[in-house]
Amino acid sequence: MKKDFNKINNIYKAVIILISICLNLYILFIFRNLELSIVLLIFCIFVITIFFIQEKRYEDYIKDSLLDLSQMLQTIIDMKDEEVFSTMEDTIFSKLQYQTIKLTNILNAKNKQMENERNEIKSLVSDIAHQLKTPLTNLKMYGEFFKDESLSDEERKEFSEIMNLSLDRLTFLIESMIKMSRLESGVINIRSEINDLNETIIHAIRQVQKKAMEKNIDIELFQKDKVKILHDKNWISEAIFNILENGVKYTPSKGKIKVSIESYEMFVRIDIEDNGMGIKEEEIPKIFMRFYRGNNVGNTEGIGIGLYLTRCIIAKHGGYIQVISSERGSKFSVFLPNIYEQSIKK
Repeated sequence: MKKDFNKINNIYKAVIILISICLNLYILFIFRNLELSIVLLIFCIFVITIFFIQEKRYEDYIKDSLLDLSQMLQTIIDMKDEEVFSTMEDTIFSKLQYQTIKLTNILNAKNKQMENERNEIKSLVSDIAHQLKTPLTNLKMYGEFFKDESLSDEERKEFSEIMNLSLDRLTFLIESMIKMSRLESGVINIRSEINDLNETIIHAIRQVQKKAMEKNIDIELFQKDKVKILHDKNWISEAIFNILENGVKYTPSKGKIKVSIESYEMFVRIDIEDNGMGIKEEEIPKIFMRFYRGNNVGNTEGIGIGLYLTRCIIAKHGGYIQVISSERGSKFSVFLPNIYEQSIKK
């Protein structure tokens, strides 16, 4: 390509010089005017000189531009957003540079996202390994104990209960992580339909009722408004259940949990209030993190996935959660978009 261009360029030069010589000879021999021929010759030499000078300048300009382009490409390789061409000039190079910087920023953002995802996966694997370690260790250890033929019936019964508890914990952990991974990866989509929110919450209360009864905890539902909104009843029921289950866990025996539903113009509010141990103020932003458990939970059963799932579910519905807590208990307020016609009052 370059050889062809140089060949054609040399032909152009030769043609211009040949035309200049022929023109001067024509003036000299036809008109026999030496002075005019000399003037024309000087003029042709001047034009040809200007032509060669301009060509040289153009070659230098092309070389400099290619060097700048090479430097600009290097900034992409190095993932930098340095400016090579002046942004004050409206040239093809400045426009190309703008697109290059834009591409570099996109690539940097993608790399950062990939790095965060890698760190997230590492953290997840570490958390899963930590959570699986205890029940698996118990199963292995008490499985070895069962090989001892000298164990009494009472000891075998005790070890069997411990193993069953470990299996239950392991099952619950795996099921929770499956739900979590499906939500995060988008394998399960939120299928929202117009459903009765009151019935969805009643379904969640029924799921936790047995555990509440075992601790003599009353769960009261105050249906201030009869609400039908766009939501996935199964996932919202799961989200409310997780909050209720937390309330039952950390509320002492003979405690109370109040659930109320109230409709506003833009949102529907679900309040879940208990009189449990409460949450420290500095821990409130952390309780929705995966596998996080408060410092004051002691030996209370739990792995710290429930509230994380709840936050994900509510966020996918376009809602949000607020938490108010003190030593007298905690109040979780779930806000869901009131997407439907005006609420039907009781």
